[in-house]
Amino acid sequence: MNSVAMVERLKDINGDWISSKEGLKTLAVEYFHGLFLDDVVDIIRSPLPSLFPHIPEADLAAVSKEVTEKEVQDALFAIGPYKAHGSDGYSAIFFHNCWSLCRKDIEVLVFKCFSSGSVPEYLNSTLVTLVPKITNPQSMLQFRPISLCNTLYKVVSKIIVGRLRPLMCKLVSPNQVSFVPGRQISDNIFIAQVVLQRFYRARGKTGVIMNGELTESFKPQRGVRQGDPLSPYLFVLCMEKLSHIIAARVLKKEWKAVRAARSGPLISHLFFADDLILFGEAFVQQAMVMKNSLEEFCELSGQQVNFEKSLLYISANTKPDLVDQIEQTCGVTRSTDMGNYLGVPLVQGRVIKATYKGVLVKVQAKLSSWKSQLLSMAGRIILIQFVVSSIPLYTMQTAKLPQAPCEDLDKSSKSFLWGSSENHHKTHLVKWDTVCLPKRLGGLGIKKAALMNQAMLSKASWRIVAGDSGLWAAMLRKKYLKGSCCFDAYDDNCTLASSSWKGLIYGATILNNG
Repeated sequence: MNSVAMVERLKDINGDWISSKEGLKTLAVEYFHGLFLDDVVDIIRSPLPSLFPHIPEADLAAVSKEVTEKEVQDALFAIGPYKAHGSDGYSAIFFHNCWSLCRKDIEVLVFKCFSSGSVPEYLNSTLVTLVPKITNPQSMLQFRPISLCNTLYKVVSKIIVGRLRPLMCKLVSPNQVSFVPGRQISDNIFIAQVVLQRFYRARGKTGVIMNGELTESFKPQRGVRQGDPLSPYLFVLCMEKLSHIIAARVLKKEWKAVRAARSGPLISHLFFADDLILFGEAFVQQAMVMKNSLEEFCELSGQQVNFEKSLLYISANTKPDLVDQIEQTCGVTRSTDMGNYLGVPLVQGRVIKATYKGVLVKVQAKLSSWKSQLLSMAGRIILIQFVVSSIPLYTMQTAKLPQAPCEDLDKSSKSFLWGSSENHHKTHLVKWDTVCLPKRLGGLGIKKAALMNQAMLSKASWRIVAGDSGLWAAMLRKKYLKGSCCFDAYDDNCTLASSSWKGLIYGATILNNG
């Protein structure tokens, strides 16, 4: 691809390069025809009863009530003014600026959509833009299709989302944390880290973790579109069916879920959108139950498990013969290292400097891309404060980084601030401690990595103290706090705590100091 994001050539299914304009058009049409229309699987009826909870009449009434003028206006103005337009060619900025002129027409259209229960075909038409998955894509498979919906369709969709959002925490099990208000991606990272640590330390019992990702399977008859505000909620609700299948097998004791603590909650699976991690005891029969559950869901939904992105982890004290049988049954590559989960390393054993090397690599890669640019001191300060400092925050909210990586992060920011490079060192005119002071005290307001790490962990610690009702908090309270919300209940002599819990203890020191 060139600098103006034009596709110049692509390989077809035979590996031949296509570079003509008409050839590329034909290639794209054939690809999306196969993606959206071909090989539509017949949906089978689930033999399982629905496990969705009963919704109170008051909530149902709130969802199905007539749309108000305020809802229409709020939904329209919630759309970014310069968001990409759909097939009608009108961005939201047009409707924002012409609201007084087109208000009535928009309201009539939206009211009609809700009263009739359908959206006109012209409003539902969509443009598909291609976003590269890698730096230099060579085939259609290396692009992600993003739907550009019409602005007025987004208004209808956003109104539905606004009504559905308050019900998501009631409809979706605590194992799913994506797109559910009050839940965070870090919740599942804490759980996965604690359970993995249990497997790593275990001597008597054995465990198995299967981590996978479902491939996209978009079909217009029953699929969802990336780019539609409603799509994430629909997808999460569809994925909830897999949660129901697993829950039914756990209830029948076919699926042997695990506990991080003796009286803690059973953990059988964790979801973040279509990224899933499954937990169970290390037996061949258990592996078959896991595989059958996934196959049943695939038959129901049309999804497919992406085994190329899946890993199988089995605790080290499992007999080698049993390990081989489980691996063969699952059909998933076994690994002794779970690697990253949701972008964060899952730690087994001791945390060392190399554990979080990826964070430093990302920061240095970002800084190196700016080296050749002529930046003023003010420009470098802004980049450090709002770009460089934000890169490690995601990892910092679930783990305490060792001292060495934090010092390396500060060193990288320090060198960039004063214009130093590997081959050219410049004098640092002010002490780093002074630079990191708040502006009102004579500093530049740049934050030290270690202090940012502690602050991020203290936010998670506060959620436990404040009585967060999530699955992650319930598990940690049972395992480390004897069911209490107070960190004073923790036994400091416990040396087998997970790295995530040690991080929470580190963050809780701020709370203890007021």
